[in-house]
Amino acid sequence: MLRGVGRRYGLRGPWVLRGLDLDLPAHTLVRIEGANGVGKSTLLRLLAGIDAPTEGRITGRPRTAYVPERFPAALPFTAAGYLTHLGRVHGLPAAEAAARGQEWLARFGAAGYARTPLAELSKGTSQKVALAQALLAGPDLLVLDEAWTGLDTEARGALDRAVAERAADGATVVFVDHDPGRLAGTVGLAYRLEDRTLTPVPASPGDDGPRVRIEATGRPSAALPPELPGAPAVERDAGNPAAIRLTTSAAYSDPLLHALLTARPPWHITGLSQLPAPVPASAPAAASAVAAVDMTPRPAAPGAGPTGTTDAAPETVSLPVRPARPALAVRPPGRRTAAAARYQAALLARSQRWLAPLLLYAAFLGIGVRAGQPLLDSLGYAAAALLPVAAWLVRLCVTQEPPAARAVTAAAVGPSRAHCASLLTGLGYALALGGAGTGAVLLMSAPVSTDHTVAVPLLPAALAGLLAAACSALLGGVVGALCARPVLRRHGWSLAATVSAALLALVTDGSPAKAAVTDLVTGSLTGTVRLPLLPAAGAAVVAVAVAALTARLAALRE
Repeated sequence: MLRGVGRRYGLRGPWVLRGLDLDLPAHTLVRIEGANGVGKSTLLRLLAGIDAPTEGRITGRPRTAYVPERFPAALPFTAAGYLTHLGRVHGLPAAEAAARGQEWLARFGAAGYARTPLAELSKGTSQKVALAQALLAGPDLLVLDEAWTGLDTEARGALDRAVAERAADGATVVFVDHDPGRLAGTVGLAYRLEDRTLTPVPASPGDDGPRVRIEATGRPSAALPPELPGAPAVERDAGNPAAIRLTTSAAYSDPLLHALLTARPPWHITGLSQLPAPVPASAPAAASAVAAVDMTPRPAAPGAGPTGTTDAAPETVSLPVRPARPALAVRPPGRRTAAAARYQAALLARSQRWLAPLLLYAAFLGIGVRAGQPLLDSLGYAAAALLPVAAWLVRLCVTQEPPAARAVTAAAVGPSRAHCASLLTGLGYALALGGAGTGAVLLMSAPVSTDHTVAVPLLPAALAGLLAAACSALLGGVVGALCARPVLRRHGWSLAATVSAALLALVTDGSPAKAAVTDLVTGSLTGTVRLPLLPAAGAAVVAVAVAALTARLAALRE
């Protein structure tokens, strides 16, 4: 999955990770160990798709969910509302997202906080919401960055069970936790990150839980299914090529049995033995003997009970095969991007950050547009006033999520799609303002030329005004995208650059916005309506190019 990956921050910054090669099989819990500051969180962000490597590549990433160490409460939603939005971003229909959000809140003991605003939740309850958003869509790759931090004892146990369930259902779970005993006996793979490299950690006998040995037979030419759950140890019978023996952790016995029975061709289970956890060397020798329980069917002996066993026969242990859960109906990436845009729109609306740009645009129109003024002049002024407002709106949408919440969204749909959703939201608000401003100008202004001698046709003038407003909105979106993260990260520089770039886009020769406004103003002198088709096309091309550029940078520099 991860090949030759290196990662560094800044143009001349030191490498955080280098030369990592890692395969993550399905049905597996993967633990990442290492001291603070060695790059564990960086590795998890790479695996979750939040960041992209500066060198190397990551392949085969499935549907992913991510839980940060500290989930931000500064989001203007209730717990249930946020989970519904994130469920849709993960690809679920709205009704199923809401239902599964409630289910996971109940599992973590937070059902009573479903209607509580996130800003009023404690750290532990906020972390439960973060866990619920990651688990509700059944991701194929679950990445947990110290996700147990701040949870109570019951919630930690619920998370342990949820993680084991995800692995049993075929997912890969990668986690970091400071507790060395976390999920002991169930971890399939462990790695230590040290000196910017990743090395496998051998299994520690003291950390092993109960083991299960499975004996099976298949056709002589049959191959084992790829990526067996739990990475079991495989032994073959030299005298019988069709017989195998697999030993794995008890936590993986059900999914391993399921994988063998559903293989094509299937394997036939001939024996199942439960092996206790290894006993330390200081324990008595008698206690270290392995008590194997033979699960081979046998006829009932005289005097046997209803299970066919006698007092002399070993006790039969029932280890049923856990049936695979039905797959969730997950929507395609395009609809998930639309869901991310709806989430961004709701975030902007509920935060009321849209109010300041709206008041600024209303002030521009109130100062520059008067009843009875020539129509085309007023339309040109309204279009010009929209450009800095659009830049402000796009900049707000790109930066409105706290970093940890943005990482969660980026893991769900990819950082590029998440960034494009922010751009579309800001641009949509700007276009809506431009349409409303154009309508207000049409109602207030006189459809005449500047000298009031030539009548101006209303419908062509309205179309020209809308096209000019679209030019300004698109160019304003370009300015907002280029003057915010991931291009500019410092707030002071970003704000100054936004104001300066918006003014330049209005006065610089060759700017589509200036060309569209100029067409309206010069047309007003003679009463001629000129549709700014070429400027509108140019603005659209520039906007698409900048959106693609900044989306790529968002993946590299998130």
